[in-house]
Amino acid sequence: MVEETAPGSYNNLQWQGESRKPPTLAEHATQQLREAIISGALAPGETLLLNDLAKKLDISIMPVREALKRLQYEGLVEQPPQKEARVSPLSLADLDDTYAARILMETRAIRRSAALFTEDDYSRLLKILEQYEFAYDQHEDATGRVLHKRFHFGMYQVGASPWLLGMISTLWDNSERYRRLSLEHRGSIHDRRNEHADVLEACHRKDADKASKLLESHLRKTAELVYHSAASALER
Repeated sequence: MVEETAPGSYNNLQWQGESRKPPTLAEHATQQLREAIISGALAPGETLLLNDLAKKLDISIMPVREALKRLQYEGLVEQPPQKEARVSPLSLADLDDTYAARILMETRAIRRSAALFTEDDYSRLLKILEQYEFAYDQHEDATGRVLHKRFHFGMYQVGASPWLLGMISTLWDNSERYRRLSLEHRGSIHDRRNEHADVLEACHRKDADKASKLLESHLRKTAELVYHSAASALER
């Protein structure tokens, strides 16, 4: 089980991940810092001190510096001139751009996948969806997030190109910071599971139009809930 971490603290940073460890220290650091940012353990706007991070992760400064550069490229970290790096803040403009781009790319991916869906794809993803629902039922939120991403990308990988998947992945990681803000207003895990199941069923029927419309509605619903529930707390 992957445990959730407390927001705004280095104290809970540790090596963790859903699969094997990446082959280099820089990738180790990137993986762990990315997870800490997405989960809220490192809060939006929090200063990222190289020495502190290196000490906590028990590695030298160089791989941490490289990890921050990679996360800056992904949009999760900012490096203001003559200042320390910091976690990128959340904003309404960023929320809007992130979800607009996700809708464009993910509906394209699901259309391609729906035309190629097999019974094996359907059975495999249905099992992941069941695991996703069970994880959230058991309050294993970090595990649920892993399974949520595995389900979506399991659908997209059926037909999308590696380039498209890579772009979606970067947007996904940023949007996860916003999705956390919507969960308490998002209905039960059973409701969320059913939204995902509807998209899966449309793919199973090879109905690309229906799958695309359902997926777009699913993504817009999350973005709108964040906008209305957290607008006062987000930067313009």
